[in-house]
Amino acid sequence: MIIRVKAAAVNPLELLILSGRVKLIQNYSFPLTLGNECAGIVERVGKSVTGIQKGDHVYTRLPLNRIGAFAEYVAVEQQAVAKMPAGYEFATAAAIPLTGLTAYQGLVEELEAKPDETVLIPGGSGSFGQMAVPVAKALGLRVIVTGNDRAREQILALGADRYIDYKKENYWESLSGIDHVFDALGASEFEHELSVLRKGGRLLSLRTGPNRAFAERHRVSLPKKALFALAGRKYDQAARKQGRNIVLCLCAPTARSCKK
Repeated sequence: MIIRVKAAAVNPLELLILSGRVKLIQNYSFPLTLGNECAGIVERVGKSVTGIQKGDHVYTRLPLNRIGAFAEYVAVEQQAVAKMPAGYEFATAAAIPLTGLTAYQGLVEELEAKPDETVLIPGGSGSFGQMAVPVAKALGLRVIVTGNDRAREQILALGADRYIDYKKENYWESLSGIDHVFDALGASEFEHELSVLRKGGRLLSLRTGPNRAFAERHRVSLPKKALFALAGRKYDQAARKQGRNIVLCLCAPTARSCKK
């Protein structure tokens, strides 16, 4: 279908693409039209499209190999498109798909988190945490977030069970036995995050990686699997010594996530 773009979101992924830090996962050719998510109005639909028609207000997280939301129009398959929630502005809806699907996929498909388990989200006071916290609570998880003091009340209002101001308290000194860590900070926090996990606990990072576990779960080619294993070796070794499981990179929400 063809969508007339009314609003597109800018997020850290654009910077990662521009800096070349996602080359192992998706090696884009330049010049390139950026933009991973947008909201707009359906202009045209193909013969096989059902449930969506011309004039509908929709939002989408574009497939990794077909990004380009910073444009007047985008062409996208139906499986990556959903109707906007009633009452939402285009600007609000455009900021939902990537973050929302990343939070859901990370918790359900990568961490395989179960109700009553605890997830720690270091650096969860920003836009990712604002989406991840309600998703985690809807899944029945106990949620602990670290971040700046300005976001405390907002994150607690979204359902977080505990909020730690990183300027006043070191979470690795007060937490232990955590089931899952959903990292939004990167390699600098790896050792601290690993230390608070229980034996067999899982760590998923959005900013560190990728590693062998990611390659195996996403069935990448053998050459990429070797590269991912090399890139994440030191993290994998550290995790194995402590009996923890890690997935160091979350590539993109899958079609399977979109359908759930």
